[in-house]
Amino acid sequence: MLSLKQHQLILYFLAFVATLRLLLAPHVGLGVDEAHYILYALHLDLSYFDHPPLVGWVEYLSGKLFGYSEFSARFPAIIIGFITSLFVYKLVLDSFKNKTLALVALLALHASFLFNALFLMLMPDTLLFVLIIPLLYSVLKVERENSLRAWLELGVILGLAGLSKYTAVLFIPPIVLYILFKKRYELFVSLKIVPAVLVALLIISPVIIWNIQHDWISFTYQSEHVVGESHIHLSRLARSLGAQFGAYNPLLVPLAFYGLYKALKSNNDLLFLSALFGVVLFSFFTYASLYKTALPHWSALFYLLFIPIGSAYTYEKSKKYIKFAISFGLIVGILAYAELGFKFIPQPDYKSVHLDIYGWDQIMQRANKQIKDPQKEVLGVSNWTLASRALFYNRSYNSKLYLVDKREDQFDLWEDNNLKGKDLILITTKRFHKQPQEFMKCTTTQQVDSFDIKLHNHIVNSIKLFKCSNFQGVL
Repeated sequence: MLSLKQHQLILYFLAFVATLRLLLAPHVGLGVDEAHYILYALHLDLSYFDHPPLVGWVEYLSGKLFGYSEFSARFPAIIIGFITSLFVYKLVLDSFKNKTLALVALLALHASFLFNALFLMLMPDTLLFVLIIPLLYSVLKVERENSLRAWLELGVILGLAGLSKYTAVLFIPPIVLYILFKKRYELFVSLKIVPAVLVALLIISPVIIWNIQHDWISFTYQSEHVVGESHIHLSRLARSLGAQFGAYNPLLVPLAFYGLYKALKSNNDLLFLSALFGVVLFSFFTYASLYKTALPHWSALFYLLFIPIGSAYTYEKSKKYIKFAISFGLIVGILAYAELGFKFIPQPDYKSVHLDIYGWDQIMQRANKQIKDPQKEVLGVSNWTLASRALFYNRSYNSKLYLVDKREDQFDLWEDNNLKGKDLILITTKRFHKQPQEFMKCTTTQQVDSFDIKLHNHIVNSIKLFKCSNFQGVL
């Protein structure tokens, strides 16, 4: 463990950053995914349609501690960001035996734009952040000791990873490859592996039980979600890689690949094992992006490991470049946090960075003014991204809200079947604008309200409300 006396600077820095995030957390509206995972907590279950349950369970505990709010939604991510940063610091310190390089690596991590978001917003990926570096150490411990305790620790970590995100299955191949490279073939037939596997299966058993109960719909969904089509599209690969450069800091992303190259050639077991994880993770998501444009956070584990490692390697060769890249990233991160908190930068109409996170309390207030009889009248949206925020910010009202579409998802499992025959107030936004008659069967339809969500006289979003009388289903 890191001692306060030996590493004061890094601990003070991380404490300052965590405090800044805690202060910011309650003053920013919830994003699409954040709201979705709070809904997990409000509908506690063994597992869920699109992800394993750990993210929802963590949100449940946070909500019970602080009350369900923007703060409770983000508190776990902030704590995970603090702990993960310590793990990254230790990883580089143990690998390079140099406190300066470890500090540089940590600063590079926080100068990577997307991590400043993922250490504020709880995602399944965020849970894997706090597990992957302990997993590396656990694999090394198994290889060196082959003890029952080491195997059980490995089983627990892999089980928790599986309880966090389905892509944790990608952790298995680099472990197997490492054992093969080390020529520790006897580990494959060790009886100590049995209790480790049983522990891991026990931990992920809620996912298995839930999927048995629901015809394995999570696995079907994930196979289609990650690799969406059967045809290769090089343009999607280009968009995916371009998005990663922009999301993580274009000055630091190239260093991740340099770090991967150096780690693969290293005689240091910790770096080499990290490289095997990096190769598998990046290769899989690069392959997936040939079929479906990959979201930047899908590759976050790769960059979590190799932006710090690559920065440490590069600092020994080009201090000026690293200092500039980190300074640039930190300044952008500070400005982004300041804008989220104080909303002071004028932005074009409908192109605000606040588009997805601002105004939903106002939207639900206006929509509920249309509800006179909650037994007969309900609210509705036509897209799941709207539903997650609408449901969360509708909790204080007496009305019901439905997602009205043909897509099979988690909302179908949460909703009752009492919508037909109701009068439905459809909430539409600038981006998701649909006339009710385009996709719904109604006796009559009419627009009942229209308003703009504004910040400093700039339009963030435009909202229209339509009334569908006697809803009879989706066209």
